Amino acid sequence: MEEDVVIRIRGLKKAYRITDPSLPGGRFSKKYAEYPIFDGIDLDVRKGDIVGILGKNGCGKSTFLKLVSGILEPDSGTIEVEGKVASILELSMGFHGDLSGRDNIVLRSELYGIPRSEAYANLDRIIEYSDLGVFIDNPVRTYSSGMRSRLAFSVMVNVDADIFLVDEALSTGDMAFAAKASEHLRDLVRKGKTVLFTSHSLGTIKRTCTRAIWLDDHKIAMDGPAEDVCDAYSHAIMDSFEDTLSMAEGGASSAQYRLSTFYRDGNGTERDPEARMKWLNEAAVREHPMAMSELADILMASDDEEDRARALDLYQGAAEQGNFEARRKYSTMFGDTHGDIEDLRTLLRELAETGYPYDLYNCGNMLYRSALSIEDYREAFRYVKQASDLGWADADYLLGVMYREGTGVDRDIDESVRLMERAADTGHSRAMTVLAEQYLQGKYVPRDPEKAFRFYMMSASSGNARSQYQVATMYSSGLGCEKDPEKAKEWFARYSSTTVNEFRKEALDTIRTRRLESDSYPDLMKAASLTCNPQSMVTLASRYLSGKGGFKKNPGAAARLLERASVAGGSPRTRLAMLYLEGDGVPKDEARAFELLQSAAAFGDAEGMFRLSLLYKEGKGCEADPEMYRVLVKMAAERGNRDAKDLIMRWDERNQRRKAKKH
Repeated sequence: MEEDVVIRIRGLKKAYRITDPSLPGGRFSKKYAEYPIFDGIDLDVRKGDIVGILGKNGCGKSTFLKLVSGILEPDSGTIEVEGKVASILELSMGFHGDLSGRDNIVLRSELYGIPRSEAYANLDRIIEYSDLGVFIDNPVRTYSSGMRSRLAFSVMVNVDADIFLVDEALSTGDMAFAAKASEHLRDLVRKGKTVLFTSHSLGTIKRTCTRAIWLDDHKIAMDGPAEDVCDAYSHAIMDSFEDTLSMAEGGASSAQYRLSTFYRDGNGTERDPEARMKWLNEAAVREHPMAMSELADILMASDDEEDRARALDLYQGAAEQGNFEARRKYSTMFGDTHGDIEDLRTLLRELAETGYPYDLYNCGNMLYRSALSIEDYREAFRYVKQASDLGWADADYLLGVMYREGTGVDRDIDESVRLMERAADTGHSRAMTVLAEQYLQGKYVPRDPEKAFRFYMMSASSGNARSQYQVATMYSSGLGCEKDPEKAKEWFARYSSTTVNEFRKEALDTIRTRRLESDSYPDLMKAASLTCNPQSMVTLASRYLSGKGGFKKNPGAAARLLERASVAGGSPRTRLAMLYLEGDGVPKDEARAFELLQSAAAFGDAEGMFRLSLLYKEGKGCEADPEMYRVLVKMAAERGNRDAKDLIMRWDERNQRRKAKKH
């Protein structure tokens, strides 16, 4: 074997003989079939690996460790093991039920080849590690499985071996002991030992292991970093109709709710409204909060008073479990504010008749936030969709949420991601962080640390402190990016500096208000801009463009600042667009200016809307469009742009003069 390989497996095959009544045979003879466990496994485990083995019940996790330990022999193939092996493969193995825990420590130590004298010498230390207290002198048959696990693991702690095999021992003890045991395994690895253990707890494997192996269908389905393998396995289970059905039939409320969404969305099966309602009811009966809230939404659409009364009870139950939406809906119904809300809805529907994207979005968002029925959500979707079609960033984000949750529309994760990414590209900070978290956690989408890093970097570059810290840790560990300690230090420093920006702003405002002459003013502005705070970068860029406030005129520096700030939406993109229009500090580029102003307008920036209207009027960077020119001027005026307001006022005055001439 290679020098650092301590376990080498080649072509491993193993099968069990099982009774199969369906096979032909004699009346009194047993009928057997071969049930394969492993069908040709190749694997190398290196010195210092801590490997978690996961898979569904019956996949062969325990059998695998027994083969490595030599308890079982393979049917074919080879297993080479280099070094002494210590194992906990059966919690009861080596224990005598009628003997005390103290006596069993000595007995089990002898199974590991530890002399009795040495076992007695280690006795007090093992008892202390086990945390069994006065129970140590009780018969082991009176112990719970967790107590047996603690006793067995405590004995193994004192074993000097090269390879340690642990079968579910960390899953049966209490949380405090499991944490202590996990830390001990990591200590073993730091000393150059090798550890293999099985567990159904993905959290334990993620926390403890550097590597994981997923066993499925008699093969190794995946072998790699523990977090990646655990996330892939979790997704496979969550997305599997058969596995979810099995867990739902076993009474798991989360699986029952998930199964109802499978039938609702046609995920892995045909859409079936009756089956959906059956499992939604099952999950609600078991007080799954999301199931209770969703079922209540459906019942609220009924004209039957009993259904509506049950809906109120379901909202209350889900609310008591912390479901935010259920709390809102229950409070709305119980507090009798429905009339006030309906009046506001009516007003926002009237305002949305302008067709302006922000009016459509505001109406849809209000309907979404105040929804009490499925039809409310569907109406909300229609308004938000119209705003999204007009390029409104907030609408893209909310529509992405609705597609992701299947609220008011059939669930569509691909469309959700597309809309979220469009919002993020416009500078929508919330969309950036949501996408980053989804890709990092593998939630709703396959885990992709590189995409997670990309969106965390976008968010961090727009001044988000939490994302700055995340980028620093990812550079530090090499997760989703090339490991770079220097860049990690840079982003840790940036995060630290961002946390005091509020105080910098107070100091700058005070200096400006009091008209103080201070040498600190330029330094404070530069420090704030280095944290990627968009407002600070825009302000500093304006100083470089004007050459005032203690700064030398430097259009190039202003352009570079605005390029960095333009990761955020709105004003930074408008300011940068003006430089491209004028060719100030950057090459003149009307097409680029048009693109920047489009995204700034979609973000809601009033000045961006007005500047974009002028491009449509003059046909710069785009085809001239008089209608878009007028619409954008009106929108910019409504959102507070003074130039647009003045222009509207001149239009009104001109119209009045024309009317006066006619009369």
